[in-house]
Amino acid sequence: MMRLHVFFLFAFFALHAAPVGNPAAPHTLKEGVFIPYHSGVYGRVGYEGDFVQDARMKQIEESWGIVDRYTQTSNGAALTLNVVDRLDLYGLLSSSSTSTNWRFRNLADYVVRIKLETPYHLLWGVGARAILFEWGNVTLGTGGRYEQTGTGLSSLTSDGVGESVQGTRFHWREWQVDLGLSYHIDLLTPYVGAKYSSARTEVSHAHVPIAADGSSTTHFENRHVVGLIAGCSLSTGKYFMLNVEGRLFDEEAVSVSADIRF
Repeated sequence: MMRLHVFFLFAFFALHAAPVGNPAAPHTLKEGVFIPYHSGVYGRVGYEGDFVQDARMKQIEESWGIVDRYTQTSNGAALTLNVVDRLDLYGLLSSSSTSTNWRFRNLADYVVRIKLETPYHLLWGVGARAILFEWGNVTLGTGGRYEQTGTGLSSLTSDGVGESVQGTRFHWREWQVDLGLSYHIDLLTPYVGAKYSSARTEVSHAHVPIAADGSSTTHFENRHVVGLIAGCSLSTGKYFMLNVEGRLFDEEAVSVSADIRF
């Protein structure tokens, strides 16, 4: 049993890597502030912060095109509906900002460097999390999530020269499915898992060429569709739950969330 404890704790601290959630989350909070513990349906409200250091994207139009950095910061509120301590259905509204820079060879075989930033804007998402199997302190769970956002730009530079962002649009969307395993240890519930995701970005109506063919539109997608997850929840089982999670391989990110049961 001690070896299993060590494995989960090592996996969590070894992966300093967005949100998937604890497989055991649907049954972690046994008691709520208002709704009695034996209720078949209850709600939770909480905070979610997602901090992506590098989404590891690639430019679709150009095989050589390199996305050097793609960062995204989101802070928002989540509302969750729980059904019989087995299923979580949730919605998310966040304030999000993205910064990315990439390079490509233009028609004259010259390397062009583009950098853009977005203002903070609305990001929304929906998702679900379900418990598949429980054995003692071990929980096997699965989940899925979809998010998207669209906005204008706050800045865009081409080879270090600032360009007009009037009318330029930025759109991002991502969906994912995951499978994870958790183990409850007193106040802590560490977990590990894997996810499959598809992330897409479109930048359109730029006033300068931003792709190898001289187009004012370009598209990015994630380089790797499979990633690793590690995290840990802290809760006494009453009222409040805190969760820290990281992603690795397909992206480098960390998320922090907190929930209060009604």
